[in-house]
Amino acid sequence: MSNTIGSPQFPGIKEKPGESHAGVPLVSTSTPHPAIPLLPANCAPPIMPLNPFNVPNDDFISCNISPFHDVQAIRHDVDSLFNVLSDIVISTSTDSLDFQQVTIDLGQHKVPQVALQPAYSLLNEIACQMTCHSFNTSNVHESVVGILQKLRSYAWDAKTVIALSAFALNYGKPLRLTVAEEASQKENALELHVLTLAKEENKPAQSGSNLTSNLVKITLELIKKIITLEKLFANKSYTIKHFPTLCKDHRAVYAYWAIFSLFACANQTKREEIQYLVLLEKLNVILEEIRIQQGALEDLIWRLEAFQNPSPGIWQLLKALIYPNNVDKPDNIIANNATKELLNLDELITTEKLFLFISGLDIDLEIITSLTWIHDYKIGKIVWVPVVEDWTLEINKERFQYLKSRMPSWYVVEYLSLIEGYEPLQQVWNYRGKPIVVVADAYGNVLNQNALRPIILWGIEVFPFDYATISYFVSQQWKWFWPAAFKIHPPIQTWVTVRTTTFQSLLLLFA
Repeated sequence: MSNTIGSPQFPGIKEKPGESHAGVPLVSTSTPHPAIPLLPANCAPPIMPLNPFNVPNDDFISCNISPFHDVQAIRHDVDSLFNVLSDIVISTSTDSLDFQQVTIDLGQHKVPQVALQPAYSLLNEIACQMTCHSFNTSNVHESVVGILQKLRSYAWDAKTVIALSAFALNYGKPLRLTVAEEASQKENALELHVLTLAKEENKPAQSGSNLTSNLVKITLELIKKIITLEKLFANKSYTIKHFPTLCKDHRAVYAYWAIFSLFACANQTKREEIQYLVLLEKLNVILEEIRIQQGALEDLIWRLEAFQNPSPGIWQLLKALIYPNNVDKPDNIIANNATKELLNLDELITTEKLFLFISGLDIDLEIITSLTWIHDYKIGKIVWVPVVEDWTLEINKERFQYLKSRMPSWYVVEYLSLIEGYEPLQQVWNYRGKPIVVVADAYGNVLNQNALRPIILWGIEVFPFDYATISYFVSQQWKWFWPAAFKIHPPIQTWVTVRTTTFQSLLLLFA
């Protein structure tokens, strides 16, 4: 079977049968393929030999490599090392480079202070595996997985940067990265020196060099994106559980393909007949996928933060709940009366309170009656935010119009699409489909994530519906009880004093 582009054996790499490589014994085509690590129970069995271009989807690759990652891996600052390596590799990849002008300022001692300082022996071992071993159909997957096994104790971004550091040891003729062990640090720190070398005669063919340069640059871009994703996922305020509806966390697959690409680029100097265009296409697809995922993550994190710490005011809270980030004004929040006036942001600054009445279309009319009492007192503005997942159904549109007809002249969000902040609404304000009333002041500070029950029970008596007012009101309702209880059984007073915090928490929960 021919190993050419598009063949079922391996579309991305062509190898010459029986070809030998420096330091590697000639392997017969009849030699069994090395064992591939066992997969988790929920994964499909591996294809033998595993061809990453031919697997059904990237989930299969993820299942293969996930067992070789420590989920408790310590994260490092990889930016400094990546920036140095990126500058060096890009300079090496530039054909029209003025070699006398290549300078990288690494500080007074030419040694960047980076948190990530992999041992030289580790880099040398990875570099040797990249350049001294064959890179072909039978071992491509095992080679990449072998690197990931060595780096299992590092985060995904650190894995790719360490692999890049090893790649840079031998990449390119005009410029090299020389790494030396620092004896006093016992191989725990690296010195990075940039050396300008004379051009050598044996440069790769121009076409191959251009393709390699393009592949190197897109690989650098991929590693940079992995670093950005790692920072987003590493945000201590949020974890992967905050992003259930986003695309899966594919950092493992992204790291796999970045290291795969470094292998391909490193083996160009060994004159391997590697088909770069297939790999370039794959990396471009991954970059687009990361771009979408990164945008979704950044948008969700912005909304989560706006829900908890709105700044500079109430408009940011409304925008995070309802609109895309690029909307400048609430053009779909309309008064439920004949004037149909839009919500005025200037008026929101002076309003006493904002009541966000958030619900689906299954609303008890008694709730509308209770909120109408608040509306009639003119102590703030009420905005009904309908949460509907499918506005294309006529029954939903009819129900929406019916509910509007039963409501007074407060404001209604007529967005007619699922609100953009649906996910943080569930996570921060615990919305589960039943109506809630979020109370905020003019600055966007949330006073109560759900004041609906107190409003129904006590109405205006617990205005402004913040937790402290409700707690005080409830305690006053029982004011007669405690003196009598203390008189009957004095130890109760000590018990109540010690447990004041717990008691207040119960009151807040009840409210």
